[in-house]
Amino acid sequence: MKRPKLLATSALRLALKYALAYAVVLALAVGAFLWSVNGHVEDEDRHWLEREFVDIASSSGEALARVRARLPGADQDGRVYLMVDRDGKRLAGNLLGWPEEDGEVALDSEVHTILIDEELIPRALYGDDAVWPVIARQFTDGSRLLIARRVDQEAELMELAEYLLEVVGVAVLLSLLLGLTIALAILRRMETISGTAGQIMAGDLGKRIPVSDRGDEFDALAERLNAMLDRIEYLVRGIREVSDNVAHDLRSPLTRLRNTLEVTLLGRRSEEEYREALQQGVEDTQGLIDTFNALLSIAQAEAGNRRATWERVDLCIVAHNLADLYEPLAEEKSQTLLRRCEGEISVTASRNLLTQALGNLLENALKYTPEGGTVSLTVAVVHNRAEMVVADTGSGIPAAEREHVLERFVRLESSRHTAGNGLGLSLVRAVCQMHGAELILGDATPGLVVTIRFPLAAALPKNPEP
Repeated sequence: MKRPKLLATSALRLALKYALAYAVVLALAVGAFLWSVNGHVEDEDRHWLEREFVDIASSSGEALARVRARLPGADQDGRVYLMVDRDGKRLAGNLLGWPEEDGEVALDSEVHTILIDEELIPRALYGDDAVWPVIARQFTDGSRLLIARRVDQEAELMELAEYLLEVVGVAVLLSLLLGLTIALAILRRMETISGTAGQIMAGDLGKRIPVSDRGDEFDALAERLNAMLDRIEYLVRGIREVSDNVAHDLRSPLTRLRNTLEVTLLGRRSEEEYREALQQGVEDTQGLIDTFNALLSIAQAEAGNRRATWERVDLCIVAHNLADLYEPLAEEKSQTLLRRCEGEISVTASRNLLTQALGNLLENALKYTPEGGTVSLTVAVVHNRAEMVVADTGSGIPAAEREHVLERFVRLESSRHTAGNGLGLSLVRAVCQMHGAELILGDATPGLVVTIRFPLAAALPKNPEP
């Protein structure tokens, strides 16, 4: 029960974090909007008051007439006027009396914002205390003029601000719910990946991340991770198999080497017998060295170690050189070694590794083909893809065993009596993987046919970095 509770807590924490960030950004945006609009409205009111004041306040006599001329309709338009004599008696205007704010209204012909008591405001104009922008001055005869403007737009702006705040609150709640839903969905997927990783760390290398049918980014990530895990499992299994097979397959030659030396030392021997014992020891030691060299080559190839020089390699030249090298061996067994390649068929590859892999295939073909049999080596272009094909008329490999024989130290029962360490085909597969080529084992009826099929463009770097 702790895991779902922890998941919900994490999702809520994540949703709150994003909702808070969303609320702050939204509040700043609304605040900036209201501040900008309010500033624009205040500027409009200020400019109107200044223009109206300049138009009316040229002299006390003209000012009184102009105020009286503007009074009709002033209440509906929100225009406020008041002109009083030196004793404060109202001469004209729709304001009932001269407002007082901390003593007196500034008479400096500048716009100021003051509080006007509701007792001075007619009901037709406004029904409550008001904070309005005003401009006032005193004439030489002691009379005073005040012009104000009802801030209907500011009131509407405040109502809009309250409405926007309510909208922001609802939006934040919705974002919280949406964020919680998204966070739960994301964290569930992350929890699945994390749980699978935990099982793999506990030793279950066959575990894989589930892939849904949604085809989203998490599924793409899961597929990539699963491919990586397949590769890791393959390499780890290879290490285990190598460890087991090395311990099993190398025990016999080492034991034989030790026994030979011990038997030789048990009694006095002739020089010829000592020489034969040493020769046998050298051969057994060389077999061990060959085995370890093959394992090293396979490991380097599977790890993508490209320290060798990569270049454009003519497969026909490689095939002809190897055919010349193995032709004497074929003649010793009365076998026929055929070769077929016309023209120039080139791929980008490591010449040394490619020669070693093809040599292993030819050596196996000659080894398991009976006397009088035929081994053929063909290089051709099939469907715009370069192919090297080695076929023999030997006993072949059963279809059920063809994938198995590509593993390290695997040898069929029929070949146990022949020399070898079971690493030849493993090296061939590693070299093919390194070159991005396909390795295909088929039936030659009778015998085995092995095809190395290179990619369409053989798109490998000409001189990759080590």
